[in-house]
Order: sequence, then C-alpha cells, then structure tokens
Amino acid sequence: MKLSVNSDWSYRGLRTIVLENRLLRVIILPEAGARIWQITYKPFDTNLLWNNPRIAPARLAANSRYDDVWSGGWDELFPNDEIALIEGEAYPDHGELWTGEWSAEPFSHGDEAGVRLRYITPISAIEVEKTIRLRRGQGRIEFHHRFTNRGRTAFPFLWKLHPAMAVSPQHRIDFPPMDVVLDPAFPGTLGAASGPGHWPLIKTPAGDVDLRRITPEDARQLYFFYGTQMKENWCALTNSATGLACGLQFDPDVFSCCWLFATYGGWRNYNVAVLEPCTGYPLNFEAMKAAGRHRSLAPGETLETDVRFLVQEGLRRVGSVDSSGNMSEGA
Repeated sequence: MKLSVNSDWSYRGLRTIVLENRLLRVIILPEAGARIWQITYKPFDTNLLWNNPRIAPARLAANSRYDDVWSGGWDELFPNDEIALIEGEAYPDHGELWTGEWSAEPFSHGDEAGVRLRYITPISAIEVEKTIRLRRGQGRIEFHHRFTNRGRTAFPFLWKLHPAMAVSPQHRIDFPPMDVVLDPAFPGTLGAASGPGHWPLIKTPAGDVDLRRITPEDARQLYFFYGTQMKENWCALTNSATGLACGLQFDPDVFSCCWLFATYGGWRNYNVAVLEPCTGYPLNFEAMKAAGRHRSLAPGETLETDVRFLVQEGLRRVGSVDSSGNMSEGA
C-alpha cells in the first residue's frame, strides 16, 4: 500500500480524513473535535483505539456532558478537565476542543502525507493548530501542536492528550518509574490505598495492586491516578499475546505528568484505558492553579511541541523508549 491521504468519504455524516501507509491507517474526524477515530495496525488488522460500542461520534454542542456522549477514539482536553471557572469565565466539561468543528487541509509530498487542523476556541480565543503526519513505511504517527494566545490577557490552562485504548486481560500498561498519586475526590476502586504509591504498585488493605495488570471485566475495577515525577517521557500498552506494543512519546517540559483513567468493567461496563500525558494536575482547575501546576500563555505567546505515537512488533512489555522513538523491553 502506497502512502496516501484521502478526504473523499464520510463517516456517519462527518467529514473524514484517512492517512495510510504500509503499516498504519489513521481515521480523523475534523468536525467532531478533530478526534482520531481509529488507528489500525494493518499487518494485524487491529484498531488500537477503543470505539464506544453504544455511542457513535457526532457533531456536539459545546456544553455537552462528556461522559454521556463519549464515543471513544483520541480527543484532546483544553483548557480544563472538569467544568471550571477560569479568569471569570465558565468553561464546559472537558474544555473547548473536543466539540469544535476544525478546518482541515490534507497534504501529501515526497515521503509524507498528513493533515493540518486548525481551530480558534470560542471562549478563550486560543488559536490551535495540529499537524498529523505519516511517513512512508514507518509504524509511527507524528504530531506537531501549536497554541497561540490571540487574547489580550495572560491565560492559564491545562492541556491533556486523551487517547482511549482498546484493552483486554492479555494487555499490560507500562510507564517509566514515577509516583502514583490518587485523587481523593475520584477514588475509584483504589480508594482504600494507603497514600501515594510508586509505579507499578500501590498498597491497599487487601495487598499490593499491580497497576500494569488489566483485570477481567467481571472484576469491575476502576482506576484513576496521576503519574508524577516521571523519570522518562513516555507511556505504553502492549498486547503480550501478539507482541504488539504502542506508546506515546512526549516533551516532559510540556507534559510534566501522565494521568491514567481505566475501567475494566467498573464504570458503565466499559473496558478501556486512557493514557493521558498532561501539563499539570489535579483535575480540579482551582486546586491545580493554587498548587502552581498550571501552564499559562501571555498575549501573543505560542506554545509548540511534538508528540509521537509509536507502534512496534515483537515486545512483551515496554521498558524504555530511546530518543529516536524505538521501544524496547529494557532490563
């Protein structure tokens, strides 16, 4: 299959951009928050993202309640997670990006194909640009993100990647060494844990919980935590039965922590793990700002960064990711 970009078809009435090379097919829905709907690893015919079996993607009102319309795929959250008051303005659940209708400009030249997506947020007046790119024969997706403050005052914010990953008990989650911090307002099934943990274990009265392990759905587990003090700049998921691993590599100067939301039958009978590199924590914006963990853009200031989504065969787990984006099992 040659390298290509296709914008000639739609999905459920939504404009669709399809990027494709020999290894990957990436489906993007610009009119549904520029959501990446599917990432298919073609040699295994496997969609790596979770698509909600009960809710389809759609154009949505800006004040939609996220949990009730979440169709899955890969969203982004900006400038907040839960409903927040920022600089005197009320911001909707999970922010302004995921319900926006983004412009999209496909491109193809030489050994790369991709799409440039743009959106100006309606409340915060931030110009957001995202370029998604595939290169010939490579099992990775490259992202370039750009946020520019078009307003007249400094703007504090949270920005978080939100890829919903398809999981099963044969998968495992890997992070580099880091602290595991629970949110007392969202304890899930780890609420009895005795304080912060250190990846991959957290202590509970019933014994240590190995957070790498994905439990069967009938265990009805629900995990939510912040990974802080990360020693390296990645997170990963591996199917130990097939040896197929995927992971995110990001700039630690931008994404200082990585959250995990995972429901293994524990919330609405869903089975999904969301790996969430983020600029700060906790999810309560006022608490994050009070702790000095927020980011801020001055008038006219731009934040730019690159992210890689990596896919690689032949691994039982991920122990490290080098500067070129090659995953290995480590020691």
